[in-house]
Amino acid sequence: MAVLKLGTEKLKVDHLAVVVKNIEKAVAFYTKAFGLKFEEIAQHDLPPDVIYKGKPCPYTMKVTFAHMGPVRLELVQVVKGACIYTDFLEKYGEGVHHIGFEVEDLEKEVANAKAQGLKMICHLKMVGIMAFAHFDPAKTNGFRVELVQKDVRDRIMKKLAEGG
Repeated sequence: MAVLKLGTEKLKVDHLAVVVKNIEKAVAFYTKAFGLKFEEIAQHDLPPDVIYKGKPCPYTMKVTFAHMGPVRLELVQVVKGACIYTDFLEKYGEGVHHIGFEVEDLEKEVANAKAQGLKMICHLKMVGIMAFAHFDPAKTNGFRVELVQKDVRDRIMKKLAEGG
């Protein structure tokens, strides 16, 4: 079994992602049960730049985050389209989808992971910037891992909000 050894010393857990069927109900639950304060729910149309299992995978999602100390809780609801999240929902139902690690140089870390035998199954690359990469959980001890480029989230969310 491959062990992911990331090259950066500044690796940090960025978020835990939970896939839900109804994001408003999930926000209400986590707010009441745990006192979490969520950002405004945003809806994004992901472009065909999202590649899943080697093919373009445009989809629309609702997403929000809440801080839990240094780690954020991400809630994801797919509004339309088939993607990595809908496959998870069909197979497992709602639940923890992945742990996201922030990395300094995503392209370098993706190459490093591939060199260790890991298989990238989903990624987003926009305007020459790779934003995230998901790896096959069969190669990561059954745990879904996402690598996220440091400091790119705000720029990508801004680009998506502008319709691009």
